[in-house]
Amino acid sequence: MFIVFLAATCAALLILNGRRSAGLVCSLLTIAVLAGLLVHHMTDKLPISL
Repeated sequence: MFIVFLAATCAALLILNGRRSAGLVCSLLTIAVLAGLLVHHMTDKLPISL
């Protein structure tokens, strides 16, 4: 989750500094990483046996 926070912070700083296109790319990268983590955790088997 640290990579998501880092990428979102990077995107916010890029947008605030006036580099909109680089900020947009970084924010899309953040969304892609977050979606990948969500899919990974949704399809992961439980580590404990019920």
